Amino acid sequence: MNGKRGWIVTMSLCLIAGAPMAAPVQAAPQRQQPRPEIFTNLLQCRSITDNAQRLACFDQQVGAIDAAAQRDEVVVLDKSELNKTRKTLFGFAFPKLPFLGGGDDEDGGKPQEEGVTHIDAVIASVRSLGYGKWQIVLEDGAQWMTTEAVTGRDPKAGQKIELKRAAMGSFMGKVEGGRAVRMKRVS
Repeated sequence: MNGKRGWIVTMSLCLIAGAPMAAPVQAAPQRQQPRPEIFTNLLQCRSITDNAQRLACFDQQVGAIDAAAQRDEVVVLDKSELNKTRKTLFGFAFPKLPFLGGGDDEDGGKPQEEGVTHIDAVIASVRSLGYGKWQIVLEDGAQWMTTEAVTGRDPKAGQKIELKRAAMGSFMGKVEGGRAVRMKRVS
């Protein structure tokens, strides 16, 4: 009889402990990027009904944004400038930054936008590192290094190169006419 009572107590504890897991799962609230105070102050001007006061509010807040931009406290980027910035940072390991299209843990780390998955560039200079490995400088100044030997044709200045994201944070580079090799961004 003691053995049976122990089993009932154990079973009851399992049912009680498992009850929270059986409850319906609610979606986590969407976390939105907080807006800077200087921007929200500008938006609050829209709620003023008197035309003269609304105009005065807008003038004051636009003046504050302009002054902050001149002090480099606020930076305004349009989508094309943002894409250019993403391309120049391609290959570097950064934390996922929402303003550069990186996701956060709540969305599974997926980018909010498609982001930059590859770039096409032109080689400005190359330097042999020995054993078939090369340091490659692109026209924009980005420096890459092959982490495995390049077989076949050696890379040369003026050739096109395609750099792509690969598995587990690595990158593949393919110089025109050659095979893809693993590469890493140096600077």
